[in-house]
Amino acid sequence: MTNRIFSVLALTLILFGCGPKNPYEKDIETQQITIEVKRLEKDLFTANLDSLHRLIPDMQEKYGRFFELYNTGVINIGASNSRSYPSNLRAFLNNYDMNQTYDKIVEVHSSMEAAEKKLQEGFSYYRHYFPEKTIPAVYTYLGGFNQSIVVADSILAIGLDKYLGRDCKFYDKLGWADYRQQDMHPAQIPTDCMRAWGKSEWPFTDSTDNLLSNMLYRGKLLYFTKSMLPHEHDTLVTSFSKKELRWCRQNEAQIWKYLIDHKLLYSTDYMTINKMINPAPFTSGFPQSSPGQAINWLGWKIIEAYMEEKSSTTLPALMKDQNYQRMLNASKYNP
Repeated sequence: MTNRIFSVLALTLILFGCGPKNPYEKDIETQQITIEVKRLEKDLFTANLDSLHRLIPDMQEKYGRFFELYNTGVINIGASNSRSYPSNLRAFLNNYDMNQTYDKIVEVHSSMEAAEKKLQEGFSYYRHYFPEKTIPAVYTYLGGFNQSIVVADSILAIGLDKYLGRDCKFYDKLGWADYRQQDMHPAQIPTDCMRAWGKSEWPFTDSTDNLLSNMLYRGKLLYFTKSMLPHEHDTLVTSFSKKELRWCRQNEAQIWKYLIDHKLLYSTDYMTINKMINPAPFTSGFPQSSPGQAINWLGWKIIEAYMEEKSSTTLPALMKDQNYQRMLNASKYNP
């Protein structure tokens, strides 16, 4: 259960009295949020399997709706009240590969203290900007290398088997490319959580489904993530390496020029959009030294320009706004 401690929290570092050291750090007072992560994988993989008749109702009570979501939507063994569920659960918990994975989770994630601390910061900012919105209960799980983050109403859950480190042997055995493994490390958890939560609260609904609207929507999610976690490095916000982030900064004007020259901004071609905005070894049309999703980073820069030009625009207003053409025009973006 998420507990809330109502106290004043200064969420900024002032340097020599000259104001915040980056534009995302705000001199604000807010209600500090305490996040207590409940660890489903520990409760399941340390349980006595000879007492499943007691374990199942205990898990139902402790984890509530998330337990059913996990069973039916993550590991797909059926609802906990089905006749076959006990045997399905036993088979899952006895599986050799899953036990090897659990041992690795224990090694890498012996404590969730670091992630809890950063999620507390993130949701304290979230409480400040969106006081009417719900703070989710946070869980961890072993998902059989399925979803990294699961979000539902008042639920935020982290698949720890997707954050075991870039050099984890399991990922190579699964045949996952290096670009997929790049963000599978513990430090990535807080930004992934906040971005996923923002995506669930403000899904993409623009009726104009072109490249411009998609890249600015994803730029908004990056802007939201950085606003919630202003102290996190941009490599964690974007899931880029330092080298990839440097490439984007050095080639910002060239990225923009390419989109204009090739008349891609208003493309509605599904394949073209997917190649540009989804994870990939590099961005389609650009050198292999570019990161996949460089277009989303450019969308972030346009959103930053828009918020600078329209300084009276609040973060809630931005997240609700779906008029991406107007945002581009108002941003006066010119790299």
